[in-house]
Parts: sequence; structure tokens; C-alpha cells
Amino acid sequence: MKEVQLTIDGISVKVPEGTTILEAAKKVGIKIPTLCYLNGVGLKHIKHDVGACRVCVVEVQGKNDLLSSCNTLVEEGMVVYTHTPRGHLSRELCLLIKSLYKHLPQFV
Repeated sequence: MKEVQLTIDGISVKVPEGTTILEAAKKVGIKIPTLCYLNGVGLKHIKHDVGACRVCVVEVQGKNDLLSSCNTLVEEGMVVYTHTPRGHLSRELCLLIKSLYKHLPQFV
């Protein structure tokens, strides 16, 4: 299987093609927060998670949008930043919205 070389928070890592950013980060001991990530809980029919909670977002050099690390596959030469002010703010806002959602009226 072909391997892909990338950099996560300044750490070089080589992983098999088809690996997610989250899996690559775990390989080198970098922790990325997750909420909806379900890998390893018996859902073998799901290849990668949907990234719906947006808690695992990271910045990737050359990309304007934050990307969910649980379902974004690594690319050769990719440079990833896991703990940036923009990423932290996005996580906080997502969690705030999710915590407030249950208190909103049903018609919203």
C-alpha cells in the first residue's frame, strides 16, 4: 500500500494512503478533540465518520476552510495545524450551539 508523508503540528508522519488526519495525528501522539467520532464501536459498515459535530476541525495549509479531521483523508505534503486560535474558537462555538439547541423552542 502506498504511503503518504505529511506534517502535523511540525511533526513529520508517514501513514498509509486512505488514512484520516485524525488517525495520522493519533499515530504520533497528537490529540484532537472529538465528539461524534465512532471508529472502533462496531460500525464496520461506516468507513469514516461524517464530521457532523465539527469538534475535530483543523487548519490545513493552503485551505481556506477548517476541515474535520475525522473524515478528511491525508494528502502527500499536507501541512496540518491542530490547535490554532481559529480552530479553538470554532470548537467552542459548535459546542455552545449544541448545548443551547436543546433549550430552543421546537419551531426553531
